[in-house]
Amino acid sequence: MTLTFSVDPTTLAASDITVTGATKGALSGTGTTRSLAISAITVGNGETVSVAIASPSGFTISGSPKTAVVYRLLVVGMAYQGGKIAYILQSGDPGYISGDFHGLIASTTDLSTGIQWYNGTSISIGTGTVLGKGQENTTKIVDAQGEGSYAAKLCDDYTNPDTGTGVYSDWYLPSKDELYILYANKTTIGGFADSPSYWSSSEKDSVLIWNQDFSDGSQASWNKTNTLRVRAIRSF
Repeated sequence: MTLTFSVDPTTLAASDITVTGATKGALSGTGTTRSLAISAITVGNGETVSVAIASPSGFTISGSPKTAVVYRLLVVGMAYQGGKIAYILQSGDPGYISGDFHGLIASTTDLSTGIQWYNGTSISIGTGTVLGKGQENTTKIVDAQGEGSYAAKLCDDYTNPDTGTGVYSDWYLPSKDELYILYANKTTIGGFADSPSYWSSSEKDSVLIWNQDFSDGSQASWNKTNTLRVRAIRSF
């Protein structure tokens, strides 16, 4: 953080400065421009860090405190909104808006190590496979199958533990393409198992469902009655 003064505050020390929303470090520099190290920013994205400066001996400080809005650089693997960022939308992706940051967040752990996809029905629900279809798929599956213990319902019912940044309940079972994105970024996101495979929300037909192998990246279609792993995602 750069501090600029109209005159040289020769006696200014780090103890004269109070930072709110981040951890204050060492003060360096001479003359009218000083540098204050800050770290461990605790405010949320788009919120403010405040810097208040007390008047050192012989000087008058006006306009204190000063505030600055902080925007965090969003990257895959970063803890964010109840999970970890799994993907940031790129130009050409459904839902992409130039200048905005949107994408997918993965839950930090699997919701199940083995659960059926279906709830006793083998009707064709009509789910899609592409990026952006997971939430719609999950809603269709839950509407068709109702109450019970199965992959999509597990995600639909999930509420992440409070991480200090809010509790989120809009999770869903990823589509085939969304699930492959999780595989492609599995090391950065973390917590995935190589076996068994993970369910997607995408049907191949009324009996077979696409799933993702996290050991070799292959995708296969298995019967709805199989028990596979589940990882939930949400959109931001």
